[in-house]
Amino acid sequence: MNTLYFILFLTILALVYMRYETTTLKVGRVCFTENKNPFKVIHLSDLHMKFLNVDINKVVKVLETEKPDLVVLTGDYIDNPKHIPAFINFLEDIRGDYKICLCFGNHDYKALDNNEASIQEFKELIENKGVSVLLNSSVCIEKNSRKYNIIGIEDLRSKRYDIKKALGSCNTKGCTNIAISHNPDIIFQIPAGSVDYLLCGHFHGGQIWAPFDFEFKLLRHEKLAKMGITKGSHRFNNINLYINSGLGNVCVPLRFFSPPEISVLHLP
Repeated sequence: MNTLYFILFLTILALVYMRYETTTLKVGRVCFTENKNPFKVIHLSDLHMKFLNVDINKVVKVLETEKPDLVVLTGDYIDNPKHIPAFINFLEDIRGDYKICLCFGNHDYKALDNNEASIQEFKELIENKGVSVLLNSSVCIEKNSRKYNIIGIEDLRSKRYDIKKALGSCNTKGCTNIAISHNPDIIFQIPAGSVDYLLCGHFHGGQIWAPFDFEFKLLRHEKLAKMGITKGSHRFNNINLYINSGLGNVCVPLRFFSPPEISVLHLP
């Protein structure tokens, strides 16, 4: 009986900690340049408004401290249309003197039943807040006489992605190409070297850690996950890949040794 009480105590303790971890915020930093005035990008992903427990003030504080040139969000904001107002409020809260660009993830398309009219309506609501929604399209940003193509590629699972169209929309004169997409396995579809950076999410950093990468082996079918490429910075297919662990949570509002993340990237 004492053993059962002890196991119950440990289980409750673990659940309390996992719930607490969803409220924390890790700031991941990657410097691809030693330039003292880099092109600074803040990367957010996988908000899942239904189970987002990170205080918005923590996110705003990072933005105000870092003063980025660009903020990108790489999908999975809603799991039901009723979460749209909360996401729009989130965008309003993080607005500042920087460009914001985003793409959609598999949960967004599923929440909208892959209905074209609903997707366009969602897109227009976001764009009315001054945010660029990049669906197989791009925008060009300039800093210090250097140009940066921000290229949004639609989600791999949605089957809506059109890499040729996305790349074809770019400014071709000496620009740095920064692609954003939800599922990092899109890297296998992108011609090697055609983009300089690829920013993604989707994996949640595992969300609930298990030994021997069981969380990926059992729950993920993506090629990169099987290769052990699941979060952080990697060089793959001649592309600098960054996989964000996400802010929110999917299925359950719990995390274990995989805290919510906001990434700060310094690019040349």
